[in-house]
Amino acid sequence: MKHLSLAAAVTAVSTPVFAHPGDHHEISGVTETVGHFLGTPFHLALLFGAAVVGFLCVRAVRSARNKNSQ
Repeated sequence: MKHLSLAAAVTAVSTPVFAHPGDHHEISGVTETVGHFLGTPFHLALLFGAAVVGFLCVRAVRSARNKNSQ
């Protein structure tokens, strides 16, 4: 229960931090959404960070599997 309360508190506090200013009325379809994500440095940084984290997770899992199989 302690971990759940901490996770809820961190989520509630950090949610406004992830928002960025700007008008989002031009986003009405898939093409506009992709253009928005690839056209702003904020979203590019998030995509890059997610790719790095994903790469590191895959690498860690593969390393753990190799250690277990030996």
